[in-house]
Amino acid sequence: MIQAILDRLALVDGTTVREGFYVQSIAKEERFIFLQPYTDGFDAKNGIDKYKDELALQVVAGVKLTKNSTPTADLINLVRAIRCAFYKDERFTEKPSWLPSVISFKESEPCKYIMPEAHESHGLAVLTLSLVTTVKFGDSL
Repeated sequence: MIQAILDRLALVDGTTVREGFYVQSIAKEERFIFLQPYTDGFDAKNGIDKYKDELALQVVAGVKLTKNSTPTADLINLVRAIRCAFYKDERFTEKPSWLPSVISFKESEPCKYIMPEAHESHGLAVLTLSLVTTVKFGDSL
């Protein structure tokens, strides 16, 4: 499931896609996307049958600000490109065809644009995703 999301994010032209936590010191590219866990809301009802698991992930997208005359437009367009990669040609956006094992796939919060501090060189946008799936107890990603 994580790999399927990373594969979709890799469809966004001109970006470097990574699984892991956003860290400013390793984000050297002009445009990048990180996929990271947001919270762990594990709530198994028992240890025998399948249970419903809701996984929250964050997509952190960034554009380099230095020598960029249109960082606002570039960041907004990057978010639009991510959404296009996720939802284009999908009949049911909450159950995309490229994630067959997922019961529900949606943005659980509005996209957040993060204003950079003076020492930072990237503008960031954060999309929070909620994925509901059925998991057997003990399964791993």
